[in-house]
Amino acid sequence: MKDKKNKEMRILISATALLVSILIASCGNNSNEESNSNAAEQVEPASYECPMKCEGDKMYAEKGTCPVCKMDLELAYKEAKLRI
Repeated sequence: MKDKKNKEMRILISATALLVSILIASCGNNSNEESNSNAAEQVEPASYECPMKCEGDKMYAEKGTCPVCKMDLELAYKEAKLRI
């Protein structure tokens, strides 16, 4: 009789621990979704530059052509601007 009660108690404790673990894990995912949506809203405007660098590092807010060489402006990447 004691063995049966001990077994039932272990099953109950194990099931409770499993449910608590699942609840904790699922609550953590909501904060990631919120931070991802906030990051998507904070996108910087695009900048364009001449691929030939006719005017140095001059940037343009809109896509178009370079006034010097008439080439199409290309999307500028911040990483490309880092100089070590």
